[in-house]
Amino acid sequence: MATNVNGSASYQTGEQLTEGLRQTYNSMAGTDIVATIDGILIGNLNGISFSTTREKAPIYVMGSVDAVSFGRGKRGHAGSLIFTNFDRHAMYDIMEGTFSSTGTGPEERYKYWRKKTDIPAGGASKLLPGDGGHFSLLANLGSTRDIANYSDQLPPFTISLVSQNEYGNVSAMHLLGVELINEGSGVSIDDIVTETQMTFVTRAIIGWRPVSNQGGPIKTGDIINQLNDLTAVRQAAQYEYRVGTRYGAST
Repeated sequence: MATNVNGSASYQTGEQLTEGLRQTYNSMAGTDIVATIDGILIGNLNGISFSTTREKAPIYVMGSVDAVSFGRGKRGHAGSLIFTNFDRHAMYDIMEGTFSSTGTGPEERYKYWRKKTDIPAGGASKLLPGDGGHFSLLANLGSTRDIANYSDQLPPFTISLVSQNEYGNVSAMHLLGVELINEGSGVSIDDIVTETQMTFVTRAIIGWRPVSNQGGPIKTGDIINQLNDLTAVRQAAQYEYRVGTRYGAST
């Protein structure tokens, strides 16, 4: 590839032109993006949105009508998910574990701790199991791992978005520690497609980053490294390294 006097690129062959286009037009569309939950492909996700907000307040002093500074407060991340419903709940495969490679049901990480003494719907009283109604067996007051009944009972998980366009450009972003809050859906005779909407909060967002500029298959290792960069353990290790380097501490 040659360069003209004005600094613009001059392509001599078709291969150079294709490579130039690949490096230049690297935008992504929704059709290029797949979403995963902890590495499990989400096959019915229709859309996802997310936002970051932070408290910032003006600081005033006497003698000035304008703010002299701004105080910086807490930050929060939130968003929403839109699923297309087929013949099951939007999160059925996660909650019921139909994706499990062992075929033994949902993985333990997607179960929640259910109290053995949960009050039934309607508030009806009940006897403690195997205790004849007495509290002599304290074990009956404990908790056990069980399949989630509602999506808000799922433990935190990571949503990863990975895109690869037809030029071979790959990029990824991640939502860490996603907690589902609200869920809503509905049907009517006028609806051809049934959808479920969910809102969530998340601990952190890793924005879009290029994974590979050389085309070809997605490098899973690079995506995992991106996830590790924002984990608490990696952050602590990096902080200790920076402090030790700055102040000459030995390891």
